Amino acid sequence: MIVDKPEETSLFYEKVFGFEREALQEDEDHTSFFVKDGNENVLGICDAGVFPNWVSGWLPYIDVEDFEYSVAQIESSGGSIHTQMKMNFNWEGQRFCLAIDPSGAPVMLCESNPNEES
Repeated sequence: MIVDKPEETSLFYEKVFGFEREALQEDEDHTSFFVKDGNENVLGICDAGVFPNWVSGWLPYIDVEDFEYSVAQIESSGGSIHTQMKMNFNWEGQRFCLAIDPSGAPVMLCESNPNEES
């Protein structure tokens, strides 16, 4: 989820659902949060200041094994590519693609870890 007020939003999920919050200092001015149920991350609440000109609100992440193929299929299947990037999320240089589906809803394609056993 990408929001303007991650502190306030993460407190909502803590108070309503009893989740715990873990702050992630993005830089000097921006803090995002992992929202956890026990040891399991259930939500990520990102500070919109870290992701300017992105979509706001919920953003589902879907792991894809063949990243290049999935990205190539976005436009030919009626969607559009908003942006592509690499981040050190699950490992250094993991690839991501923020896509917009044919209905206008955002979805994040995430490169699956090729070293992870199924």
